[in-house]
Amino acid sequence: GTMAQYLSGKTPQMYLYSGQVVGCPDIPRTGGCRTNVEMTINEVDDVCDVKGMHQIIFYGDYARELRIFCQLYGIKVVT
Repeated sequence: GTMAQYLSGKTPQMYLYSGQVVGCPDIPRTGGCRTNVEMTINEVDDVCDVKGMHQIIFYGDYARELRIFCQLYGIKVVT
């Protein structure tokens, strides 16, 4: 899977990670986000190093395509 988050601003950035979805936990009875996934992430060893919140997740590895898109549009890729 591919996980991304766009940040606008003076220097636009995109947090970009690739990995594999390994699970989809149930929504807690007390509430919470309706869409949750458990995912291995190739670019970091510790999940605490993942930047951002509320990322977009794609099934499939589209990291290369997103890096090319960012290069074309002057967006800094952050992993």
